[in-house]
Amino acid sequence: KFSAPVTQPVVGMLIRTRIGYEAYGTNTGIEGVEIGPRQPGDRIRVTFSFPCHLCPGEYTLTIASHDPDGTAHDRADDALAFSVVDAISAAGVANLRAQVAVESIQD
Repeated sequence: KFSAPVTQPVVGMLIRTRIGYEAYGTNTGIEGVEIGPRQPGDRIRVTFSFPCHLCPGEYTLTIASHDPDGTAHDRADDALAFSVVDAISAAGVANLRAQVAVESIQD
């Protein structure tokens, strides 16, 4: 909900690991999605959809609203904590779902 007029609001999200490493982030500006202009009282819902191939672990989600120049409107750091579980264990942050093939080589 907007409490003041905003000409070009940008809404973003950031996923961090439990130690603060920025695993993934994007915003409506990066994605080319226009939101504004907005007036006080306007309400919007922004949904980010993507295949989430994070490795098992603990993560947090930060959300923010700002002007295109980065001037902040509102920010909720680590607003949500969540766990990723998977039957496949992999090292790192992203599970790239590798396919492995082995072939015999004749000399």
